[in-house]
Amino acid sequence: MKSILILTDFSDAAFRAAEYATSLAPLLGVENLILYHAYRTMVQGSDIPVPAPQVENLVYVEHMEKLASLQDQLRMMTDANVKYELLAEDAYLPDQLNKLCRERNVGLVVMGVAGKTGLQQFFMGSNTSQVLKVSEYPVLVVPQEAVVGKKISSVVFSTDLQNISKTSLEQLHRFLDLLRPEVHIVNVEPPAADKYSDNTRNEITLLHDTLEKYNPAFHYVTGAHIADSVLEFAKEHHASLVVTVPKKHSFISSIFHKSISKELAYNSPVPLLSIPASPE
Repeated sequence: MKSILILTDFSDAAFRAAEYATSLAPLLGVENLILYHAYRTMVQGSDIPVPAPQVENLVYVEHMEKLASLQDQLRMMTDANVKYELLAEDAYLPDQLNKLCRERNVGLVVMGVAGKTGLQQFFMGSNTSQVLKVSEYPVLVVPQEAVVGKKISSVVFSTDLQNISKTSLEQLHRFLDLLRPEVHIVNVEPPAADKYSDNTRNEITLLHDTLEKYNPAFHYVTGAHIADSVLEFAKEHHASLVVTVPKKHSFISSIFHKSISKELAYNSPVPLLSIPASPE
């Protein structure tokens, strides 16, 4: 992993995520942290972003100064040999995210999940949803109440045991190899669900084979509300991190589908690692 991309809107929640990423970087062997802010330049009286060189330059300078201030605050909290890169762009984040990660050798995207005010919470929640939806790279969503500097000793991997991607599991390996936590794999199904279909057995076998070296514990939980059941399980097992692989949906199906990953991201009191689903 070359770099960690830290997304910020300069809210309290974003600052906590940046703190968490700074403390996590040495554990992941990362020495380059990119502090990134995407903004849109607007001309007064217009609802549409338009080219305005003078306005854009002033806005850019203002945001770079804020990033520099954030960098100074983060440097004060660590003795690690970490290099910071500051980047502010007049861009729409979801459109720019994957291109930026490819160009900068990013192995992990980090962001906060709730703002200080109701309005900030709305926009940060919207950004979180969009990032989880479009990102082709692992995303770590850090809640504002996350404890900075706490060792990641227990990981809960939530899975529906359907179409598990070996590529996604390989990405999970990279984090487990570095963090060496206790690993719990939990599957939550409604009371009437058939947990023992041939397909389910195949997916369980895949998980056993690919995660065997971490000596994971498997748990099968019955619950009507999956996200609540996963979070309750994580609380009972003192999890430091919850891991999920969001499913990709077509536009039509996404209208009717409620994302479990988003529910976990918005409600988990501990960080959530979202590993993108990858085609085989």
